[in-house]
Amino acid sequence: MTDQHETSAVTDNVAAESSRPADPVPWELLEEEPGFQRFLTVRLRRYRMPDGREVEWDVLGPEAGIASGITVLPLTPEGRIVTIRMFRAGPDSVVTNLPGGLVEPGEEVAVAGARELEEETGYTCETLDVVGWQWSGASSTFRKYVAIARGCRPDGKQQLDEAEDCVPVELTVDAFRAELRTPGAMTGIDAAYLALDHAGLL
Repeated sequence: MTDQHETSAVTDNVAAESSRPADPVPWELLEEEPGFQRFLTVRLRRYRMPDGREVEWDVLGPEAGIASGITVLPLTPEGRIVTIRMFRAGPDSVVTNLPGGLVEPGEEVAVAGARELEEETGYTCETLDVVGWQWSGASSTFRKYVAIARGCRPDGKQQLDEAEDCVPVELTVDAFRAELRTPGAMTGIDAAYLALDHAGLL
């Protein structure tokens, strides 16, 4: 009976996929030119749409030479989540974040995750697994990786950049999920939900 149910579920999924509308035709990139460039960069792209119209689009990325970043869900041996409280210029307030940062050119993503975890929180981890990635935004060229770190303990050394003021805070899973549901309390909630999903904590 189980096999029949599984076969039926697979058949239903195939049928649903076959009835899905076709994707739109991708736009044709005609040219790209630099715009504003500092820590964040803006480049102007000109596209030709399938109907022949041409449109301009601003795309965002990090500083030159950086293509990706990483967000880490750090879990202690007791199952608590290590977060950071820090000021963010966009919201113009102190918010809750998961630790993370930029992947340096030539740096392995997992190495960057462990490095950023220790630098921002002072915690080290026994294991760190990269579980996926996502675009930072619909108008972004920046790829944001997501990792789960386990066995996290405060036995490292916090080393903050001159423009960082991170305060590590351990939260229970329930308290962390409450933060996620509170409007404006956190940034990076898309990565947080993806990490929780992979960790089986949703």
